[in-house]
Amino acid sequence: MFKQYIYYFLSVVEEGSFSAAAKKHYLSQSAISQQITKLESELGFKLFDRQNYVPKLTEEGKSYYSLCKQMNDFYQKEYQKISELARCHQDEIVIGITSSFEKTFIPKIINDFKQKYPVSFNVKVVTLQECSKQLQENKLDIGFGLVNDFKFMDNLVYYSIFTSHVCVVTSINHPLSKKQAVSIEDLKDESIVVLSKKVGRHYYQDFMKAFELDGIFPNVVKEVDNQNDLILAIQLEEGIGLSALEVIDQTDQVKAIPLKNTHHHAEYAVGYNQGNPKKAVSLFVSEIVKYFEDFK
Repeated sequence: MFKQYIYYFLSVVEEGSFSAAAKKHYLSQSAISQQITKLESELGFKLFDRQNYVPKLTEEGKSYYSLCKQMNDFYQKEYQKISELARCHQDEIVIGITSSFEKTFIPKIINDFKQKYPVSFNVKVVTLQECSKQLQENKLDIGFGLVNDFKFMDNLVYYSIFTSHVCVVTSINHPLSKKQAVSIEDLKDESIVVLSKKVGRHYYQDFMKAFELDGIFPNVVKEVDNQNDLILAIQLEEGIGLSALEVIDQTDQVKAIPLKNTHHHAEYAVGYNQGNPKKAVSLFVSEIVKYFEDFK
């Protein structure tokens, strides 16, 4: 942005001497001194009082340094933005979502992000297990899942974004549907439908471990491979289920009742492969993290 001798001037001020500035730029001290003299000649005023061993800025020099510093800082900041835009240009971010929870916020974040960066998006619905696998294989750029799945993955950068509220899901006519809240003891004799290991191995292990910590042995009557099948089984009164409240849709025609005194929980996370070469990926993840920080 500046003529080279202005950068030499900035270096003399910031390094504290002509010799230090010369060393920084791989020049001789006399060469730096000549360049500063040339700059002073063009400006029409002295920048340094050279009577002392250490160069001291004149009053005009102080003002000129402040001006140059402000302009250079502004230039570097704006240049960084332009560089990021250039690196993002024509990138397509492939996102894996694992539940209806993400549908409540992803459209807004994507649309806001596209106002700033020329990026296209491809959003896919996957299971927790598929999400982990495809992140490792770089088939997904960004994935949503559970902390307990992501923390076992190598080369994954992830952030916890939200802790869900666990509820009991019943058919509309089930006796528990009339309750305002359900305790873990209420589930001891209930037939329970659960999501299988295919959804997520660590999720399944944590789910069963939570029952053990709660002090009950669940009467699992059916295992299903996705949330839609879970809801359908509950609607058909094959059993009740446990789920994060945030993934139950109002159109599901089931009842979601808060579960008290339980170890069941789900901590949502967003992650990406740290070897992903797309600049827009880390920028977009930062937007997601900020969204949830503001949301809290």
